[in-house]
Amino acid sequence: MKTAFVFSGGASLGALEVGMLKALTEYDEEIKADFIIGTSVGSLNGAFYAYNPTPAGVLQLETIWNEVTFKNVFSPSPVTPVKNLLSFGKYLISPKNLRELLQKHLPYQKFEDTKIPFYAVTTDLKTGREVVFNRGLVLEALMGSVAIPLVFPPQYMENLMIFDGGVVNNCPISTAVKLGAERVIVFPTGYLNTPEVYPKNLEEVVVRALLYLLTRQLTSDYHLYKDKVDLRIIPSPPGLLLNPIDFSRSTELIQAAYVHTQKWLKNGGWESKLPPETLPCDVYSEDLFLREAVEPFKDKPAKERIKENLEDVTCVVKEAIEEKVDQLKDSYDKSKAHIKEKLEQSKGKILRSEKNKKDAKQQ
Repeated sequence: MKTAFVFSGGASLGALEVGMLKALTEYDEEIKADFIIGTSVGSLNGAFYAYNPTPAGVLQLETIWNEVTFKNVFSPSPVTPVKNLLSFGKYLISPKNLRELLQKHLPYQKFEDTKIPFYAVTTDLKTGREVVFNRGLVLEALMGSVAIPLVFPPQYMENLMIFDGGVVNNCPISTAVKLGAERVIVFPTGYLNTPEVYPKNLEEVVVRALLYLLTRQLTSDYHLYKDKVDLRIIPSPPGLLLNPIDFSRSTELIQAAYVHTQKWLKNGGWESKLPPETLPCDVYSEDLFLREAVEPFKDKPAKERIKENLEDVTCVVKEAIEEKVDQLKDSYDKSKAHIKEKLEQSKGKILRSEKNKKDAKQQ
């Protein structure tokens, strides 16, 4: 049975895919991909795994994710957006840092160098057509696949204007099927599992809306292909408040996905072939949610909203300070130990030198 591993887009949420992949490869070494396809950040994960599709390769990918910071991906500068806006440019942030990060860690140059065939999904913004790269310069294809419109510049290749593949196919199940997959294993990032949580600010509203837009395609593809191929969607861990641009939580996301996927596998999730839970934005389900429109209640007053969000910010700042203090303490202890070692070495040299002088006099 020809098997495809499909990695979805989702920026920093790509860390979830690493935890899922780690649990799946540990569960059964016989579950292997005949080819790998990824969109946006999923193309990055797919590119690394396609080159080294082993548990050791997954651990290397985990190590990279644990080191990634916001500045590794984005190059914050007040000059770039102003310059591009004034000069009618097409992006706000330089991709320099992201390119350097990939150049540092990517151990090969061409698609043809991977151990497993690899496909990177992108979008031609001129036509709205999906463009799939499977040969040539892998770094350039990846830079195109992650080129979020407005954020990063496009990649101009021949007559194509290449942007993020998530614009047209964030979870490329359909592409995997076109490539001949009979079994499709999906590593998703884009659906929330926090139905009881209200978004508390503008950022959370935007993030949730974006994730639902991405999820709708995954849900639609599930209904379209569930009876045509052996389709398995690995579940996202519940209860996580997701933010696609927060790269400080990679370790947490990897661990949460790893533990949840282990539990899902142990409870027979792999054998069930059913969707992990009710996917959001399922407009194809038989359920119809009819309600009566009533007078809406008012949002919280500004004073209460400010207090609530300040409390959250205070907690984040406090955690950051505590982490920094621990780092400084650790650095101080290491420096102290290093200085002590050097002093001991110097003391030893002095004692040996004095001994040698004393021995010389006695002779």
